[in-house]
Amino acid sequence: MKRLTLALLFTVVGWQAEAASIAAHRAIYDIKMINATDKAHLSGVDGRLAFEIQGSACDGWTTNFRMATRYSPSDGDTKTIDTQSTSFETPDGLEMQFNQKEFTNNQLGDETRIKASRPDLQSQISGTIGKDTPKPFTVDAGALFPMQHQGHLMDMAEKGESRDNSIVFDGSDNANAFRVITFIGKKKEPGQNAKDNDNPNAKALSAFASWPMSLSYFQLKNDGGDADQPTYQISFDMYANGVASNLVLDYGDFSLGGQLANLEIYKPATCP
Repeated sequence: MKRLTLALLFTVVGWQAEAASIAAHRAIYDIKMINATDKAHLSGVDGRLAFEIQGSACDGWTTNFRMATRYSPSDGDTKTIDTQSTSFETPDGLEMQFNQKEFTNNQLGDETRIKASRPDLQSQISGTIGKDTPKPFTVDAGALFPMQHQGHLMDMAEKGESRDNSIVFDGSDNANAFRVITFIGKKKEPGQNAKDNDNPNAKALSAFASWPMSLSYFQLKNDGGDADQPTYQISFDMYANGVASNLVLDYGDFSLGGQLANLEIYKPATCP
């Protein structure tokens, strides 16, 4: 799942407390097209998305993402897009590395390598992007890396808050950051998420509370403003252990749904 966002600053201790509630895990989702407008020129989409988090609030977090999707146009040949990325964030929220490759019909197209860091959480992010001749870039102070953002949203959900407005830098759009507007729905007590109760692959989630979340990603302009329309929108149910289910990826002209097909919770790491 592309991840995402924000303008809230964290103390190191505060972020570690939030991230500690995120379970190391691997989740696989079956992807299919939910709907499409005529502008999409699509007759169908199907594929799989794999999302894995390893690490801890002591050692940092490694995230592996892969989404392989077959697009069937209304006219023309089927095209398969395979996006693979790996990122690492230090536990203090000061450094992130991001590598991504995108294949079209098994041929490598785009490849991105990013290193980003800041001296403290109140400073702007400085980074380099590129494989052979990296180019420098900066991101305004206040931006969150993706694991920080997830921990922040989970903390807000636990407190009963319903809306967040943040700047997020995750590397998925090269050196560009997003403003992410998030709406958090009403808490569902353990075992009360009917959609997942009917899914045997989500059985391990029945012991945790969940919250419906909807995130809209607006690309930041060079003048500091936001785009008028979101680049994309994501909604899902977020569980108290950090696992997401019932994905909806809305790209404007078409939407994809992701059903949890396999879930493995890893043994939690212990801090020294």
